[in-house]
Amino acid sequence: VAALLLSCSCVSGFVAPSGQVPSVVAPSSAESNTALNIFSEDIPYGEESRKYRRTVYDFDAWKKHRSQDRFWRNMSTIASSGIYRGLLNEVGAVSAVAALAIVWNGLANGFTDFDGVTHEAIINGLPKLTLPMSVFTVTSPSLGLLLVFRTNASYERWDGAR
Repeated sequence: VAALLLSCSCVSGFVAPSGQVPSVVAPSSAESNTALNIFSEDIPYGEESRKYRRTVYDFDAWKKHRSQDRFWRNMSTIASSGIYRGLLNEVGAVSAVAALAIVWNGLANGFTDFDGVTHEAIINGLPKLTLPMSVFTVTSPSLGLLLVFRTNASYERWDGAR
C-alpha cells in the first residue's frame, strides 16, 4: 500500500523530504520574540518583517507554548505584541472618540453612577450625541454573514496548508 501511495504523484505528503529540513528553535524568554531580533534593527514592524518572525517549534518550545499557564505569560507580554503594535493607532483613535462621546453626553445630559444615583447635566444646552439604531439593524445580518464566510475561508486555507 505504501509503494502505491508513493508512486501516486497526487499524494506528496508521504514522500520523505530530500536533504535536511531547516529548523528554527523558538527563542527563550531572555531573548527577543524573533530569532533575528528585528527590534534592534532598522526593519519596520509589519509585513516587511513578517519573514523574520516565522517560528518552527521543537518539542520543548511547543510544550511551553501550549502550557496551562500561558495565559498569564501572554498577558504580561501583550504590550510588546506585534498585533497590538500594529493596531495601536486604530484602537487608540476609536477609544479616544468613545471616551469623548461618553464625557460629552455626561456633561450635556447627566449620568447615572454605579449606585443608581442620577446626576444632572453640568453644561445645559449641548446636544446629545446619538446614532440611529436602524443602521445597525440593517447592516448586522450582512456583517454576520461576511464574518462567517471569512472564517470559513481562512479555516479552509489553514486546513489545506496542513
